[in-house]
This record gives sequence, C-alpha cells and structure tokens, in this order.
Amino acid sequence: MSAVSTVEDLIREIVRSGKVVIGFRRSVKNAKIGKVKALIVAQKIPEEMLSEILYIAKIGDLPVIMFRGGSIDLGTLIGKPFPVSTIGVSDAGNVSIDKIREFASSQKG
Repeated sequence: MSAVSTVEDLIREIVRSGKVVIGFRRSVKNAKIGKVKALIVAQKIPEEMLSEILYIAKIGDLPVIMFRGGSIDLGTLIGKPFPVSTIGVSDAGNVSIDKIREFASSQKG
C-alpha cells in the first residue's frame, strides 16, 4: 500500500490503481444502484449537482471526498483533457475504503 498524504495523492492513487466511473450522471446512477463505494466531487460545481450528490451519498452511506478546485482542475489531476465534476469509485484499488472514509470525515466542518 502506498503512502497517501494529500487529497490529490489519494485521488490519483484511486484512479491509477482502482476502477472508477467519470461524470456526474454516471456517478449518480451507479451510486443509486449500489455500484460505487465512494464519490469524489469537485467543490466548484453547481449547487444543485452538489446537493444531489450529497443526498445520494447520505442515503447510501457513501464517503464523499471534496476536491478543493473546479472540474477542470479535477480533470487535469487525473490526466483527462476535459472537465470532471464527479468520480464514482467502484474499486479503490490500492487505497482502503477506511482511508477514504478517514479523508472524507476529516473534511467535514
């Protein structure tokens, strides 16, 4: 297991070693049917999108990692040439789900 110390490192490692779905609609759809274990969200997205994601995450008891930046920044971080508002994590790869929950809970408040 690799050392992950920042949210950026955590996101990169999940995308590199795990399985993810990219995009708001796909992430929400997969969260509703129980196919994702966590959600990663760009902080600077429309309020109604963020509200829907947080609502679905609360119902499904899914940890949400807030990326402090916009969708263009999140896309760049994971090596995509387009904006990415939401990432649904179906397999966290080398990152334990406990580590994701730890990061998610440390961001609250």
